[in-house]
Order: sequence, then structure tokens, then C-alpha cells
Amino acid sequence: MPLYEYECGSCGEQFDLLVSRSKAKKSPACESCGSRDTQRVMSAFFGRRAAGDGGETRSVGSACTGCTATSCVGCRR
Repeated sequence: MPLYEYECGSCGEQFDLLVSRSKAKKSPACESCGSRDTQRVMSAFFGRRAAGDGGETRSVGSACTGCTATSCVGCRR
């Protein structure tokens, strides 16, 4: 099941949900305020790029330009 990122039009909260593709276009309730005024947004993606001995994980395409974090866990843009 794909992980989709949503943004609430009422409170601005962004959240991720595991949603089947058949239900991805439906607006889920916001996890913060409960509003159904939500829409899917472009999610960041990551890749593995060799750098030195063990390689490093870095953002390959992200809305968080300049971010040096290796994970979006806990990120609230």
C-alpha cells in the first residue's frame, strides 16, 4: 500500500497515510482538526547514493530545499 502525504486546508497540518490506490483520491479526515478539507500533496522521496566507504542516505528530491536531515520523520514544514 502506498504512503501518501496530505495537507489540511483548514489548519495547515500535513500528515502521511498508508492508503490503497483505490481510496487515494478521497479526502481523509485531518489527524489534527478532523476536517475533510484535505488534499494530497507532492511527497519527498529518498535514494541511496554511494559516498565514501559506507555510503550515505540523502534527499534526492524534496520540497525541503536545503534540508540536511536523512529522514522526514517528525518534520513539520
